[in-house]
Amino acid sequence: MKLTTLSLALMLSIGASSPALAADAKKSKSDKKDTSLASMIKEKEETKGLFNFYQDKKSGEMLMVLNDDQLDTPILHFAHTVDGLLDAGHFRGGYRGVKIIEFRRYFNRIDIITKTPRFLFDENNPISRAKDANISEAVLASLPIKKEEDGKILLNVNKLFLGESLHRVSPWPSSGKAAAKRFSVGKLDSKKSRFLDKRAFDDNVDLVIDYVFSNPNPRVGGSRAVSDPRSTSVKVQHSFVKLPESDFKPRYDDARVGYFTHQYDEMTSTKWAPYKDVIKRWNLVKKDPSAELSEPVEPIVWWIENTTPLEWRDTIKEAVLSWNSSFEKAGFKNAIVVKIQPDDAEWSAGDINYNVLRWTSSPNPPFGGYGPSLANPLTGEMLGADIMLEYVFMKNRWIYDSLYSQGAASLSVAGHDVEKEGLHCSSGHLLQQSMIMANTITDTNSVEGKQLLDEGLRWLILHEVGHTLGLNHNMKASILWNEKDIHDINKTQGILAGSVMDYTAVNVAPKGMSQGNFFQTKPGPYDDWAIEFGYTTALEDEAAEAKRLAAILNRSSEHGHAFGNDADDMRRPGSHIDPRVMIGDMSSDPVAYASQRMELIDGMFSNLKNKTLKEGASYQPLLISANSLFGQYRTQAGIVSRQIGGVYVERDFHSKDNKHTPYTPVPKATQKAAMNTLAKQVFNSDVLESMAPLYNYMQLQRRGFNHGGRNEDPRAHDMIIGMQRNVLAHLMHPNVLKRISDTSLYGNEYSLTEVMTDLTAAIFNSGKLTTVSQNIQTDYVKRLIAIVGVSKPSRYDNLARAAALGQLNAIYDNASGFGFGQDAVTKDHNAYIALLIKNAIHS
Repeated sequence: MKLTTLSLALMLSIGASSPALAADAKKSKSDKKDTSLASMIKEKEETKGLFNFYQDKKSGEMLMVLNDDQLDTPILHFAHTVDGLLDAGHFRGGYRGVKIIEFRRYFNRIDIITKTPRFLFDENNPISRAKDANISEAVLASLPIKKEEDGKILLNVNKLFLGESLHRVSPWPSSGKAAAKRFSVGKLDSKKSRFLDKRAFDDNVDLVIDYVFSNPNPRVGGSRAVSDPRSTSVKVQHSFVKLPESDFKPRYDDARVGYFTHQYDEMTSTKWAPYKDVIKRWNLVKKDPSAELSEPVEPIVWWIENTTPLEWRDTIKEAVLSWNSSFEKAGFKNAIVVKIQPDDAEWSAGDINYNVLRWTSSPNPPFGGYGPSLANPLTGEMLGADIMLEYVFMKNRWIYDSLYSQGAASLSVAGHDVEKEGLHCSSGHLLQQSMIMANTITDTNSVEGKQLLDEGLRWLILHEVGHTLGLNHNMKASILWNEKDIHDINKTQGILAGSVMDYTAVNVAPKGMSQGNFFQTKPGPYDDWAIEFGYTTALEDEAAEAKRLAAILNRSSEHGHAFGNDADDMRRPGSHIDPRVMIGDMSSDPVAYASQRMELIDGMFSNLKNKTLKEGASYQPLLISANSLFGQYRTQAGIVSRQIGGVYVERDFHSKDNKHTPYTPVPKATQKAAMNTLAKQVFNSDVLESMAPLYNYMQLQRRGFNHGGRNEDPRAHDMIIGMQRNVLAHLMHPNVLKRISDTSLYGNEYSLTEVMTDLTAAIFNSGKLTTVSQNIQTDYVKRLIAIVGVSKPSRYDNLARAAALGQLNAIYDNASGFGFGQDAVTKDHNAYIALLIKNAIHS
């Protein structure tokens, strides 16, 4: 031990005498002393704002400085996609999520916490002392404090932002057979991920991260937008926003009008409906509070992005400013202002300090228009908004991977599967389909053709701006005019529906009538009324304010104020009950309008070759036009079917002056008219016979080996049976058949037996037997067998099963006769029908 001690002393002595070692020791000692916060951020790239960021210029490492007074303070965290990949669940401008977070100290760490603010307690009620019971806080991240000095806290945030603690960027896992066929991004690679941009302001900061995912052995290659399936890049912006300190007063939601909301539950309330949901709206304050009409202190400013085609900018500006007419009725002059983003602008369209109308042309567009907004979850005050618009929907580019003519059961168009990803607006899908249909009867260079393009663009902009003002869809607004007046431009004056927030059909006039407006170009009476409710200045006296709002809302029963949104609409078979809350329909008599539309389309097929085929060109225009027209025909068939078993829903509150009840079954005459239309224009044996001369020409233009995995011939029978099955899927849905029986107890006069008997007649008495009628008759019998449920369990109620059995017995009696005088095809078909029924219920 003595030797060891002596040796150590000698070594230290020698080290002290060495100039180099002495210098190193001095430097080390100096380094230990200089560990101030200033020295730790020295020579790093500084971005100062709500939080200060410091990035190492060599390694890219990111540090963040919090002020001590920012702890335990609610801050808004908002994530949106700057650039994405639809295969990975991302698209440019996609709003990903909003939550309130807090930075909290835990000894030598800072935790990032989020907790739902949904549950409200009256602080004067003793039960409020238990307001935190059984509500889980989420600890999103816990960061070690790197340095604390003079009320400032330094954190290393590399792992925080290059990981998924704050927001899940990768798609949520799915299960089942479909999951194996989906594109997988693999795992997040933090070493390849990086900081791309950072912006800091007094009240908000933005960090843009390029998230890189690695999948060394992908089983699915993804779409053509995937450059290499082994590596996927998604760029996401994280924004931290200081909650506004203003005198903004929340306005509470009401069931009679449709705003986007933040939902709150009053936990200590004795109300029958203890809700205190706040609507999302901008903070408009009059410059002159005493004036009936005043400019706002701060208007809603929209910027047209410099990506916008020059020839469209004036039309877009005019469409946005059209909303000012609604705001004038709410007391505001020039509430909305529109500016053009300069080409040399130093700000980014993704900056939440700017509301921007943006254009993209994506390989796989997820929507036509998308109008998301960011609002304070606590009050509903709008903080920012964007509108994403896809250029392809204003052109003839066919966006679908499958066609009706090649066996597709449905297309991703408005009215089918476009909104599976959420509440992304599919107005552009509807617009493109409408444009293609209308273009088959107009020349784009003609007066009508230019009117079509102008009105279509105006409607799209009006619709998406409406979303950013807080309005959700209104699929009931199309009942404003009857089927004749809707074509009279002197009456409509640019207003075809109660609201621009509906998905109406393009209003092409039937034969013998003058063309009116193709699309709506002004806010409707519902829009004016909704803006009045949401934006008129509140009275200081709470009782007087409640009375004022009640007077506005009591006008909900006015014809032009009809409202029903996506939560009520009937686009999917078997869903919901009010046939007026539907997309693609038009007029207060949708059956008559649909019949006119189907007749018009039927006639358009005869001239389609002359309209679309050009010398020296492929058959692509004919193929696309024919599929689009057929899709419109199919949509109208679905609209007609919704009348049968339907129930009109009214949401105005109880009053002795009410002339209706909340639920009223559709009149029998309307249901019968719908059934007759289906018999004539959907189930008839020669339905769409006008398409037959086109089948030889419906050829998809070859592109390499793209069609190698499927036969390219037009599948005519699949097209027709697909439309008919879509109608039967609704008419014979368990919900619909049960509702027909249920409503017989409160006003429905069209009994289940009568409905089924009429449906059987529509399908079996449809004219001469053709291959088309053979198909639908066989399909119908199989559905009836499934309803009865003798061989397999049935989901249907007893009444539906009995009614189905009655129809099977009637069909069997007709099909199992001797068949004298019948041709061979008829004999074979009847024998097959009889065999199906016999094996199912008679064996």
